[in-house]
Amino acid sequence: MLAACSPQAADSTADAASKIAATEPAAAPAPVVDPPAAVEASAGAEPSTDLASGDEALDKARAAAGCPVPVDVYDIDDVRIYCAMPADVQAFLARENTCQHFAGEEPYDDERRRELEEAGAKYCEGREKIFTDLVARHRGDCAIRDALIGINGRYDLVFELDLKPCQG
Repeated sequence: MLAACSPQAADSTADAASKIAATEPAAAPAPVVDPPAAVEASAGAEPSTDLASGDEALDKARAAAGCPVPVDVYDIDDVRIYCAMPADVQAFLARENTCQHFAGEEPYDDERRRELEEAGAKYCEGREKIFTDLVARHRGDCAIRDALIGINGRYDLVFELDLKPCQG
């Protein structure tokens, strides 16, 4: 799991995600295949509330997702909705999870501070505009709209967007 948190791993996966977002129609991000044991173990399992088993709950959510979910999508709520989303929203989820990862890192020296600043510029800058464009593009699809409302709340993206759930 630590390899997935390295800047190089995030760079390669997020680059693929940004390429997906830039093309229409887009192919799904590079698959990450869960081990068969994880798939079998997750069948019928309830979500875990034990903090010590967060990785286990994430593994179970990945196994139950219905498609391969890239390792850079690590927020459990994002994993749960990932496969039901179109490619542009999937790419945004991968990019936003990478942004959040680097935003939570501490700059322990000048070199790491520069790396974090570069990662922030690459993965975090422009996120509100990208999100706003997704909202506009998918405004008429209630399932995607509801998912975008959840994403907005998780990541404090655009509160003034006046994005309301579908009626009826």
